[in-house]
Amino acid sequence: MLRVLLSMMLVLTASMAISAPISVVDGSGHRVELQQPARRVVALAPDIVENLYAVGSGDRIVGRVSYSDYPDAARSIPLVGDYQRFNTETILSLRPDLVIAWFEGNPQAQLRTLEGFGLKVVRLSSKRIQSIPDNLRLLGQLTGNDAQAQVQASAFEARLRALKPEAGAVPTLFYQLWDNPLLTVSDDALIGEAIGFCGARNPFGDRPEAAPQVSLEAVLAVAPDLIVSTDEVGGGWQERWESWSVLPAVRNGALYSLHADLIHRPTPRFLDGVQALCEAVVDVRQRMKR
Repeated sequence: MLRVLLSMMLVLTASMAISAPISVVDGSGHRVELQQPARRVVALAPDIVENLYAVGSGDRIVGRVSYSDYPDAARSIPLVGDYQRFNTETILSLRPDLVIAWFEGNPQAQLRTLEGFGLKVVRLSSKRIQSIPDNLRLLGQLTGNDAQAQVQASAFEARLRALKPEAGAVPTLFYQLWDNPLLTVSDDALIGEAIGFCGARNPFGDRPEAAPQVSLEAVLAVAPDLIVSTDEVGGGWQERWESWSVLPAVRNGALYSLHADLIHRPTPRFLDGVQALCEAVVDVRQRMKR
């Protein structure tokens, strides 16, 4: 009899835990409440899709935006548009119990429209490295996969600590976000923080925009010790810089290309991009000693 009562209590406790309301404060500072873990999720950024898979909730995604292509299983999820313009009618037809949005990138007017139709919208901010493990934990909470989310977040934080390079010379790093127009990053951006983490100086770090446009003359004036870009810019970007032998980065052969999806997406794979970035900084330090 005692065993039966204990079993009933365990079942009741588990049932109460499953049905307990979820209350979170999202990246915009708004509190969002769910009566139970989300089962049908529309994700409005590629990194959100990837992070949902990371915490074991990929099977909850019923709608995604363009370029949500990792892992491969994500490619079969119905499209609702892209992160800058998504189809409200398509999203409503999917009957989501939660929409997860990118605070810095998705159009706020469209998000408010979704809320006007009664949909729950959680906005995630991704401007800081620490936001990655924080968002993993939040996604786990929202979808009822707290344990796996905690494992992923803790592993991220542990690896990040291990990647921190030893102190040394501080080279000037120009990060070429785009080619035409010539765009870079400020310190008010995920990549900008990664540059400092790796022990380099971002010459445009104090610009107020996250992705400021700069001139060729401005880059020549700051004389970067290394220039870093990605495969997203396309082939030939290194050759275009090589004609400017006045630059230390060109004289030292310090033109590095990274995988865009690794360094641009705030997911666990971001640390692969950070590792490559830090390795480039360490390599330049060695070149500067020659």
